[in-house]
Amino acid sequence: MNKVGTQRIETQRLILRRFKIEDAEEMYTNWASDTEVTRYLTWPAHSSVEVTRSLLTEWVSHYSDGGFFNWVMEYKETGKVIGNISVVQLHENREAADIGYCMSRAYWGHGLMPEALKGVMAYLFDVVGLNRIAGCHDVNNPKSGRVMDKAGMKREGILRAAGKNNLGICDEVWHAAIREDRDPLSELAIELQDTEWPFEFTDHDRMIARAICFDDNGYFYFVRAERDDDFGKATLIETSGGGVEAGEDLQSAIKRELKEELGVDVDVVSKIGVVSDSYNLIHRHNINNYFLCRIVSFGDKNLMKDEIDDFHLSTLKMTYEEAVEEYERRRETRLGRLIANRELPVLRKAREIIDNYRKNTKNN
Repeated sequence: MNKVGTQRIETQRLILRRFKIEDAEEMYTNWASDTEVTRYLTWPAHSSVEVTRSLLTEWVSHYSDGGFFNWVMEYKETGKVIGNISVVQLHENREAADIGYCMSRAYWGHGLMPEALKGVMAYLFDVVGLNRIAGCHDVNNPKSGRVMDKAGMKREGILRAAGKNNLGICDEVWHAAIREDRDPLSELAIELQDTEWPFEFTDHDRMIARAICFDDNGYFYFVRAERDDDFGKATLIETSGGGVEAGEDLQSAIKRELKEELGVDVDVVSKIGVVSDSYNLIHRHNINNYFLCRIVSFGDKNLMKDEIDDFHLSTLKMTYEEAVEEYERRRETRLGRLIANRELPVLRKAREIIDNYRKNTKNN
């Protein structure tokens, strides 16, 4: 599980972001004080804005916890905050979460809640790495179930007298989605923030081509770097890759980078997706294009002088489990955490693609 916490998610009509104390007035007015909104919820309507502000103060204090996931829904068209969606219970030992949500009555019936739920589910599956996402509703509140259905969850059954809300003890209808339900060939599209250094400004974008490389024996190949620079002193694991040169297409760039850093020729199997992230310390926005590449042959590396003298680049050959463990181990540094947040979802997706390919080959 990749404990990246609450990060910004953007959908077609919504921005899902962390709460701020300043959201208290709108939250109280738009939904927290409405007894119709809270009718089937487990918490009562707020009696004053002070109650809302006190709650937000508590929530905001938890955002430093990578296992805390709680978003406010901001409607792009007006900039107003209109609802809340969060993980109400995280089950780390089985990589699962129970999710809850509520929204201003003024925005009911426009498909906004399923849109928000889809965005959060994608984040929890792809970035956090959960295997199961579930939610429940009072049997007398079928509209909430339709939200889950539209977001791709499947109804699993009813637990009789299993819950208690503002109306008393109730039967709970459970819906869930698991990772296996998803298309293993769909491309990732992830946007991450730099939560290690404060944001000041961004003055340049960098288009990057990166690869998850594997061989026919099931091993994966990475680069090991030893840095001691503005980011601090750190030993890191990272996928091979680098900046795309002027006039160069992405596939040409990744083949060149792999030849230089790992000394390998590859077949590009597929594109895994794009991860957008930032390095606030150097005011840079990265657009990382990830490919899955099968190694065809090994040869000599052609490392740049700074890669040898400054970063001491070397090759790591690992099983999937060893690689995950190494990324987790390197979270001890700030840069290591940023890299792990970016690359663990990609590595997980790569294994899904490989497993799906092998499964289909075996069946055929």
